[in-house]
Amino acid sequence: MSTDTRGFEIDTLSAVLSSKRVWLVHVIANALLLIAFFYWIRIPEETGWEVMLTVLGGLAIAFITLWLHSATFDFFSLASEQRFLVSLKRSVTRIPAFLLWAIIFALGIWLIGQLWTYDEQAGGYARHSLPGLMRKKVTPRGMFSAAHWAVWFVYFFLWPILLLPIGGQVAVKNIRAFFSAPAFRPIRRWRFWLAYAVCFVIGAYVPYYLAWMVPRKSSPLTDQTWGMVLRLGFGYLLLVTAWFALCAAIMRASEGHDVVENIEPAPVLS
Repeated sequence: MSTDTRGFEIDTLSAVLSSKRVWLVHVIANALLLIAFFYWIRIPEETGWEVMLTVLGGLAIAFITLWLHSATFDFFSLASEQRFLVSLKRSVTRIPAFLLWAIIFALGIWLIGQLWTYDEQAGGYARHSLPGLMRKKVTPRGMFSAAHWAVWFVYFFLWPILLLPIGGQVAVKNIRAFFSAPAFRPIRRWRFWLAYAVCFVIGAYVPYYLAWMVPRKSSPLTDQTWGMVLRLGFGYLLLVTAWFALCAAIMRASEGHDVVENIEPAPVLS
């Protein structure tokens, strides 16, 4: 393993392990935001006050969510003071640009997701476009499967790997980061692809598996309830931890790790 590879991995792990209090802030804040969102969607809209509460509540949840995550990107920036309160103060003015990035990211995810509706048509068209000799060796089912997995790859890997580093730079450099070179460095680095894959498995696949796990043996309802609570709680911790580590990896893959040695450690919440 090269020095450069060890530097990226060690810098990322070191940044995460030295930021335990910020990780705890994420665990608590994201849980509160999820609870707030749950109650927000249950607000009736029968009166003017309830409509106003719905609008204001939605804006507050969106603002705090954007603020928290943009400040996290800023906190992991190699040029920051590694003080989360400073990152929170600095990120307030960048929230509009970060919101624009979030809209672009979400719109892209939605549009790519629509392709799953047409994956069979796309697979059939692709097979029909092949030369006759190749077409005989490729079954329609094989092309349908290839089209499905191609959309899956773009949805879960290519689009996030392309857009998330841009979001990290927008959180640090505001609107001009949409066109900055560091925002596009991670997509050219295989180590970042590997880091993203690890975080994806830990933070998405494993929690999904835990959430849909069905007990193989019958047990009392109380035991099943506690088992579900423990599985969901553990899955939530894995999700937050994986996202937290990914934020650190994004900033290091975008900005490099050369200046890490020159940054003095500081209290993360002061």
